[in-house]
Amino acid sequence: MKDIAKLSRSHIISSIVLVCCLNVVVLVVSHLWNFEGVLIPMVVSTFFALVMDVTAALVWRWVATKHPKMLTSFFTAVSGFRFFIAMILMAVWYFISTRQEMMTFIMVFLLFYIASLLHHSIFFSRVSKRSITNKM
Repeated sequence: MKDIAKLSRSHIISSIVLVCCLNVVVLVVSHLWNFEGVLIPMVVSTFFALVMDVTAALVWRWVATKHPKMLTSFFTAVSGFRFFIAMILMAVWYFISTRQEMMTFIMVFLLFYIASLLHHSIFFSRVSKRSITNKM
């Protein structure tokens, strides 16, 4: 039980560090190549990534402690839910922005989305492998 809570906290902390690093990368790249209008897409992408990652970590902790047999369904559901919310967010942004703003948003948002997805996949594959090897 303590191990699960510790892993959940570790996932949240590493998500925060990842998002901070991505913000620095976006700001440096936008400054070097004079990209305009990255601040709002960066804030939206940061909020999306943090909410999704923190929520996934907290729900994972609950599922792992209360219903460990449902972990496979949990991983599938998180990926689907993240994709669904991302599509809704991009659709809303499409209707409220211009073409140039949309391209900037997509570039910034996809960076955060893919990094968050990779972080989630790598983190939980390591956790799953660790739990499988502990059972043997």
